[in-house]
This record gives sequence, structure tokens and C-alpha cells, in this order.
Amino acid sequence: MTTSPTEDRERRYFPRVHYRAYATLTTTKKKFDVHIIDVSFNGALAALVRPHDLSPGEEIILSIEAGDDNLIKMQGKLAHQREHMLGIECRALGIDNQARLRELLKKEAERANERSVTTMLDDHERRH
Repeated sequence: MTTSPTEDRERRYFPRVHYRAYATLTTTKKKFDVHIIDVSFNGALAALVRPHDLSPGEEIILSIEAGDDNLIKMQGKLAHQREHMLGIECRALGIDNQARLRELLKKEAERANERSVTTMLDDHERRH
């Protein structure tokens, strides 16, 4: 599978970030409540603990609760599943959802970097 230079830049600029949230995964037949584990500009990892009949390649819409009554809607397909974990390949629907997703990823990446720096400083202080 080849990717365009734009897709490669997006993957590098928007790495997968840990983000815990509730979401709804909708197929043509059913709707499931899922828990988001992490998210990127190109997809998400979600947990679905109840029994399901989803199969890789199935088309889905993922609606992620992003706080402050904001929803981020993404459309794509189930890429893989292992036990109760679902790998979802998807893209934000429309400009508004793309902007909300971009802001969420930026904010969560900054939080992760702040935690990393704090951890390094704490480790340094403990050693000296």
C-alpha cells in the first residue's frame, strides 16, 4: 500500500495520542458504545466489551465525545480486531470535524510532552 506525501506528513505531524473518551461506532446495521483508547488523524483504537459481529473491512462512522458537548465524527472502516480491541481506519468528516480533531490531537500531544518533561525533571531531581 502506498501513501501520498500529504498522508505521510499528516501521520508524522499527528502521531497517535492516548485519549480516553466515550464514542459511538455505527455500522449500517447496528450502533455500539465504545471507549476510545487512542486516536490519530487517520484512525483510532477503541475497546468494545460487549459481544459483536463486526468484521474487518466493515464501513463505520465513529462519533467521539470530545468534551464541551463537542462531537468529532469520523468515517472509515474496521481495519482489525483483537479480542475486544478494534483498530479503526478513518478520517474526520468535513472541515469542522477535521478542525476539532486537529485541535484535540495538538492539545493531547502537548499534554503528553509536558508530562514527559515533568517526569524527566522529577527523575533528575531524585538522582541529585
